[in-house]
Amino acid sequence: MARPSLHVSTICTGNICRSPMAEVVLQHLIAEDSLLKDHVVVTSAGTARWHVGSPMDPRARGALDRAGFQQPGSLATYADAAYLKLQDFVVVMTREHLREVVDRLQPTAQFLLWRNLLEPGLDLDVPDPYFGNDQEFDDCLAIFRAAGPRLTSVLRQQWGERSNEV
Repeated sequence: MARPSLHVSTICTGNICRSPMAEVVLQHLIAEDSLLKDHVVVTSAGTARWHVGSPMDPRARGALDRAGFQQPGSLATYADAAYLKLQDFVVVMTREHLREVVDRLQPTAQFLLWRNLLEPGLDLDVPDPYFGNDQEFDDCLAIFRAAGPRLTSVLRQQWGERSNEV
């Protein structure tokens, strides 16, 4: 009997910058992981309804393109309680997102701050590049690229295996 998939969501405010970039990076890493590739579903969503149905910001797409990521990412989605209840892991950009998501979900998933994967216990936010330039989008993407392997390690552990990569 096949084991059920793990559902992972990356969450930001509008779901057009940070979370879709994180989604694409994580999808890429999972596609390359022989243990996880057929067992983990990655999506992204926002805590606000501002951009529901919109594609990612062109500057976020540009940062991904410059880094060689081809996956399209999903259209902006709202992280309501129904969406969140489908998730096993929710990885948020800020402490504010964490509070909002926990309030909506009344925790049934595991929650992580992206930056805590790199700097455990510091509870630092991923800066929002929305009002910034290309460099700020590239810097934001660099956080996901650095933290992504640590998240896949967490997912491997959840799946019952240990990763030697991190």
